[in-house]
Amino acid sequence: MLWDHSASRQQTDLVSRLLRLPNEPCVHYPEQTVHAALMDSLCPFMDALERFYRAWSEDESAVRQPPKHLFQRTGVRGDWRVMPCAIDRVWPAADGADAGIDAVKVIGTNEEERVVADKISVGKALLLHPTDHFVEAIFDVAALSSFRTAAISVLAYKYCGHRRDHGAGIVGAGRVGFYTAVILREWLGIEHLVVHDLDERRGEDFLAALAGWYGGRVRIATLDFVRRDSQALFLATTSQQPLIDGRLDQHMPFIASVGADADNLSELDADVLDGRMLVSESQQNIAFGDLKRWHEAGLIRPADLIMLPHLLAAAARGTPVTTPAVFISTGAAVQDALVCRFLHDRLGGRGGLPLVTAPHRG
Repeated sequence: MLWDHSASRQQTDLVSRLLRLPNEPCVHYPEQTVHAALMDSLCPFMDALERFYRAWSEDESAVRQPPKHLFQRTGVRGDWRVMPCAIDRVWPAADGADAGIDAVKVIGTNEEERVVADKISVGKALLLHPTDHFVEAIFDVAALSSFRTAAISVLAYKYCGHRRDHGAGIVGAGRVGFYTAVILREWLGIEHLVVHDLDERRGEDFLAALAGWYGGRVRIATLDFVRRDSQALFLATTSQQPLIDGRLDQHMPFIASVGADADNLSELDADVLDGRMLVSESQQNIAFGDLKRWHEAGLIRPADLIMLPHLLAAAARGTPVTTPAVFISTGAAVQDALVCRFLHDRLGGRGGLPLVTAPHRG
């Protein structure tokens, strides 16, 4: 029987009640909104991130973070990944209680650029409602992912970096490098930087973009100069060959590598392990990049990775790190979840694009 379009409104309402299809309220935060909110709330977020990692060290069961799932299509460069996370406690809610966070990020590595140009990280992060489990917020991922990558490396530096009055070096003048520079200045008070990038024009733009934070205390230099001059070095590149040779860079007490997050990428020679402790924020990082190669070659074991929350716990006990360290991250879903919850709580829908409004309850 065909549907009778002349049916009464009463009949239509009856069908609607039967199917039970109310709207689910949801807001979309585009890239510029995410970036602006993180810049406006940089120090509060870093303080909250630090508190979270300290609390996590005391309650490791609070976070459920399944391994990220990576998918590749034959004949297409790049990949896409699914990164879920559930945090049961240890994140402060607006009312002061401990709140749960449920989130998942679907992120693509856009090497083909057939549709979206000049944007390597594409996709969306989804924040679920803590009780009803609908998607309450959707976030573009490029700024979010770059910021959280920079944030975790700077947090590691705070607890592994020893003296911080000597400035720092950054290799890679992209999004992660920019956020790293700003967080170093705003949160830790670093006063000068030396930076290297293969793209001279991008290096000049990087210099100009940071003028409001560093004035003239940022200089562009060769890779060799950055390596010689830096006591702390942050690598955020897409290099396919090691940039740092441990035998020539023994003077550095801290090295952070966050760019080698795929099997075809590499930033560090295995010699950097000599005389340095190996720090990461997730055991899952051993499945990617330099860590994967070293593991498969028998140079490291999963047990060799010192987890970042444990360093914060040690510092709280009065036993801070005193040995040189190399920190390696390939990205962890827990950081995505924290940024999503923080932004949504801060913005409360402001600056976002409402996709669906809340259902009316009559």
